[in-house]
Amino acid sequence: MSTPQAIREAIRKANQQAIKAGKQLDKAALSDLLRIYEQAANDIALRIQASAPDGVVRLNNLRTLQRQVEQVLEELSLIQNDLLENNLAQGAALGAGVWKEAIPERVNTLTDEAVRAVRNFQAADGLQLSDRLWRVDRHAKEVVGRAIESAVIQGHSASQAAQDFTLRGEAIPAELQRKMEQANASKISRLTTAELLKADGSPYDYAKRVFRTEINRAHGIAYQTSAFELDDVAGTRFLLSPSHPEPDICDMHARANRYGLGKGVYPKGKSPWPAHPNTLSYEEVVFEDEVSDEDRAGKQSKIDWLHDQPYSTQYQVLASRKKVEALQAGLLKENDIDRPWKEIKHKFEDDL
Repeated sequence: MSTPQAIREAIRKANQQAIKAGKQLDKAALSDLLRIYEQAANDIALRIQASAPDGVVRLNNLRTLQRQVEQVLEELSLIQNDLLENNLAQGAALGAGVWKEAIPERVNTLTDEAVRAVRNFQAADGLQLSDRLWRVDRHAKEVVGRAIESAVIQGHSASQAAQDFTLRGEAIPAELQRKMEQANASKISRLTTAELLKADGSPYDYAKRVFRTEINRAHGIAYQTSAFELDDVAGTRFLLSPSHPEPDICDMHARANRYGLGKGVYPKGKSPWPAHPNTLSYEEVVFEDEVSDEDRAGKQSKIDWLHDQPYSTQYQVLASRKKVEALQAGLLKENDIDRPWKEIKHKFEDDL
């Protein structure tokens, strides 16, 4: 049965509104995430200061301090998980809400189904959402704990060595004085804040990527699932966000006519969206009568599409000069496109 034009227009309008609302949700969720990490960093700093009445964290206070810091990080984990769960539900509700005119009886259940799908989703690396959150928590405990322990031990060792110089009536070397200062409570506080929030690959960076990816996934799954409940839907079109920063593999997904349904259109279960973490891309529904004869005749493989692109695009999509060489030599296969070069290079050693 053909979906009435008025319903189609309502779907498209609602989808654009949901995409806009999704961007606002993303911004608000990441703002809340930053806030709870900053609060955790402040709480850790307070405990460090409290453990050092004279401004220096002593070795005999280290174990007590470490336990207190772990408690702060465990509380952060609980708050973080609750925040993500709430935002997953909101993201899924946005995707499901697009269909309130077409399948109103399903909207309420679609949200819960999409959230469950996100929780159960297993990526190519074998990890589920719970695994990723566990890694965030473990990473936070490791980097913060290591920073505190290293600073305190270095400061203690330097203080011990400095006593020998003092007993001999000699001046303490400048390098030794610098090491003694490692145990300064204020310095350790700044260090733990940097490790938790600001360093490359910090727990906050990783958590931010998980939040953006999974909230967007909840939105997209709710949208995709609903789309194919309409009989005359041919597929969903992979669209680049206006904020898409530079060409990457998403450009291939959005422009290759892989199934003869039009550029970037994929039938049920075949969409590559989301193509990578932190993606800003989204999808829209395509109806069967919107697929043209030109679309059907223009079907092409991803490899064919790549061959038609300039070298710069090939490199940006494949992210490897060696993979581009394999492509241009006619050796690269479709199932090699998404795989890192280190995993596939053995296949080409005799030919490149």
